[in-house]
Amino acid sequence: MKFKRTLAGLTASGLALGLVGCGNDPKAEVDSAGNSKLTVSLPFASCLAWWPFYAAEAQGFYDDAKVAPTFEGLDGSAAAIQAALSGKADVAVSAPDNYLSAAAEGAPVTGWFSFYQTQAFFLVTPTDSGINSVDDLKGKTVGISTPGGGDVTYAESLLAMSDLTKDKDYKELAVGDGGSAATALKKGSADAYSASYFDEEIIKASGIDLTTISNDEYPDVVGQLLVSTKDWLDANPEVVDKFGEAVARGTAWGLANRDKVVDVCAKVAPDETEDRKFAQVIVDRVADLVTLPDAAGDKYGVIDETAWEDYRDLLVDLKIVPEGASEVGVDNDHGDAWNEK
Repeated sequence: MKFKRTLAGLTASGLALGLVGCGNDPKAEVDSAGNSKLTVSLPFASCLAWWPFYAAEAQGFYDDAKVAPTFEGLDGSAAAIQAALSGKADVAVSAPDNYLSAAAEGAPVTGWFSFYQTQAFFLVTPTDSGINSVDDLKGKTVGISTPGGGDVTYAESLLAMSDLTKDKDYKELAVGDGGSAATALKKGSADAYSASYFDEEIIKASGIDLTTISNDEYPDVVGQLLVSTKDWLDANPEVVDKFGEAVARGTAWGLANRDKVVDVCAKVAPDETEDRKFAQVIVDRVADLVTLPDAAGDKYGVIDETAWEDYRDLLVDLKIVPEGASEVGVDNDHGDAWNEK
């Protein structure tokens, strides 16, 4: 499956953003059918990973909303945000740490729709390893896919909450993803691994029983959110309302018809669904990520601002994002419009 190596790139560190926009009119163009056009930049191309977008399209929800989105897969959240800043895209799907870093560096961006309701990464260890808590990782080796990935941000922040510091209290080792990570766990070169939901399923399929290591105090923050420039957001409130409503409807439809989501993706990206059983597993894992938590109040897209602030402050305190991120918020003003149907 082509998208497996991209999941660790749900975020990317070292943003080098050009903060000058293209100067075009931010007002959305309207096509000959009267639909408002918008381009959405994804951290990577995949139907299974972003199935609510494609479920909305398959069910005609964009037609109902009179919007015409185009989806383009790029190379990580930083690239997606850069596309929005340069005018090549109108909406970027981004991990929260990349959004925070971009805004802290002066990018005129606003996060406004919760796509993944929770983190897409999990710290896992073989069940027979004897490691049952974060504290048990002291003196151990934690595997990551590659430096700079979103799995690194998650692992380092999770361990730091238990006062474990990289290099001092534990080692970090790049072991690759998927099957390579499974091999590292089997051989013992890594005692734990910071896995995307996709990599976790590959490791399980290799025959390793896994235990998830977590911290109950870790902020239950949005895992992926929609981001736009402030100019585009201000110029297109109706497009934001209608597009968000269609995505919300696509999410709800997919959650009620998980088996049919694989059929949707079989048409959009047939290479991703060659192994239908595994594709269904990924659909179900993404379903878990987009299921509304209690804090959402049954409203799709709404971002839990308390959890957001807790996560933002944690990353600032750990110096994972710049100090300037300490005041970066989110926009929940369109939540009612997204949930009218």
